[in-house]
Amino acid sequence: MAKDLKKFVNPRFTKTVDLGLLRSLFERQPVNQINFDLAIFDGDVADARQALLDFFAGPENGFSQGLVADLHRIAELGNETGMRMLLEQAVRYGAAIDQPVDTTGQPIRLDPKHVALLMFLDHRDAFDAASDLLALEAQATLTEFAGAEEGIEPRLEDRTKEMFKRAAGEMFARELQSDYCRIGWYEDDDEVNIVVTYGAPVTITPVIDGGEERVISFQAAGHAVLAYAPATGRLKIGGILKARRAELAAIFAATMLGLPDFFAGSNSRNLYTLAAVERTGLGFTVDHAFDTGIVRVQIVEVQADRIATDPRTDDIKVVWSLIARDTRGNALARLAEMTRGLVFGPENFRLGHMILRVHFASGRPQPTRVTIKIKPPDTAAFKRLMFEGRIMDLLRRNGFCHDRDAVEAAAAAE
Repeated sequence: MAKDLKKFVNPRFTKTVDLGLLRSLFERQPVNQINFDLAIFDGDVADARQALLDFFAGPENGFSQGLVADLHRIAELGNETGMRMLLEQAVRYGAAIDQPVDTTGQPIRLDPKHVALLMFLDHRDAFDAASDLLALEAQATLTEFAGAEEGIEPRLEDRTKEMFKRAAGEMFARELQSDYCRIGWYEDDDEVNIVVTYGAPVTITPVIDGGEERVISFQAAGHAVLAYAPATGRLKIGGILKARRAELAAIFAATMLGLPDFFAGSNSRNLYTLAAVERTGLGFTVDHAFDTGIVRVQIVEVQADRIATDPRTDDIKVVWSLIARDTRGNALARLAEMTRGLVFGPENFRLGHMILRVHFASGRPQPTRVTIKIKPPDTAAFKRLMFEGRIMDLLRRNGFCHDRDAVEAAAAAE
């Protein structure tokens, strides 16, 4: 999202934008909230463009909250990546995007800002789908929930979808005082992806006015994402406060699975572990020989927590922490140099998190790098756009994932 809207609505934009589209954008706003005379669009084109240039260069109090929110949504997709997504969804939804031509009839390169504005106004279904997919791709830090069992398929019916939308909308209305809630449903080969677009809290954002930074407030749209894999019974949630994710998981379980307590088990969040590293010690290395497409794996950061047991409650508390970083890829060795004799175990140390950098062969001189942060018990954060299956295989083979059967056996023993 552009922090400086005036960078988006710059002079080049106002000099070339389709005035009919911009008029439609202004007409969406309440008349009494815009300090701009729409009759200007009926006059001389050059005069209209100059008036727009003056308006966007002027004080931000002329921007209504609705206009700012619309411009932010358009700006999110008003770049090359956004245009690619928009054009893909235009094909999917049958939205016609005409190729502009110059005075000689030669094609003119599409402008991402103009495409985003056109799609926002005239092809909202395709625009919303592209916005949803952008939200899915952008999520890196997801909270995962392990369901009570594997192989439970969601009930993707109009009735259950409406139940989910109503329950999720009530949650966001209660928390954010906003009644806006839109749901996008997308089925992958092995996952059901859901994007919940909701009215986010009022945002304060800086704009540049006359060389000075000032702020304006508006209510943006937020995106909560859910991805459920029936084969594994796992649900991933991101894009909302962590404190609300368990509630959203329960809503999904109740409405889409018909099993309200599906993600409420005592071990539903006990998914990742660094115990294998602690058992091996600071000489641990990541084994990737099974995947010939992985060039190397670096351990670029680790956090060691000094722990102690509270005698009054028996709770384990972190007394202090030490973080070791090494861009060369041996943070465990750096930690060993810093501590001299560090021991993992009760009343000693445990690993709080570890960051890996995985280098995948790309067919180009430089490999593709993916950074993964493992933070027990429930987080493995990385951009899941590419290599997700191979990364999860790497984590499982190196003992970073709790085995479901072992976890269930431990829970039964307790």
